[in-house]
This record gives sequence, C-alpha cells and structure tokens, in this order.
Amino acid sequence: MPQSNLNINVIASAKTELHQQLIRLGDMIGDGLHLEPDGKWIAKEYVKVARALGFRPKRANHTAQINAVMLKRVADVPCGQCGLVLKQTKSGSKRAVCANGHKWQLLK
Repeated sequence: MPQSNLNINVIASAKTELHQQLIRLGDMIGDGLHLEPDGKWIAKEYVKVARALGFRPKRANHTAQINAVMLKRVADVPCGQCGLVLKQTKSGSKRAVCANGHKWQLLK
C-alpha cells in the first residue's frame, strides 16, 4: 500500500472518530450533563472537537485595530471621577484606567 493512501486512510479514520466523539458530546449536552457542577468540560471539549473538524472558525484577532482606536479615545477622554489621563489596561482591551485606579469601558 503506498504511503499517501495510508495517510489518507489514517486521516479519514481520525475524522470519523472525531465525528463520533462530537455526536457523543452532543448527546451529553442534549441530556443536560454539561449543566452539572462537574460537567463544564463537556462544552469545552465539544467546542474543541467542532473546531478540529472545521465547523467553528477560529476567532479573528482585531488587536491592532482596537489599539489604534483606543489610542485616539484615551487621548480625547479624561477620567470621569478625577480628571486624570487614562491609559489602556492591556493590548487589545477596550478598558482604560487612570493613575488612581478608576476603570472605564471606553469602547463597546
């Protein structure tokens, strides 16, 4: 058996196993087991398997655009409580904080 056919068969069987796992996890979610105190792993695993199969797209990264808009917004708006300059809390965040620790949501 050629190597390429072997790889295709392995990939197909792995995909079949992932589909079966997705079905089992979906049944568990349908039964409400993910709502149990120790059932949070079910929903997380379901999302992981769905992404692996290509059903859920990966989250887009908009950090650069958010940072550019926040740079302008922070320059325009002072702190609403003390009037000090605001600073973005971390890269990609839509929150700002002043030197006194007052936090503000500047973008939605």
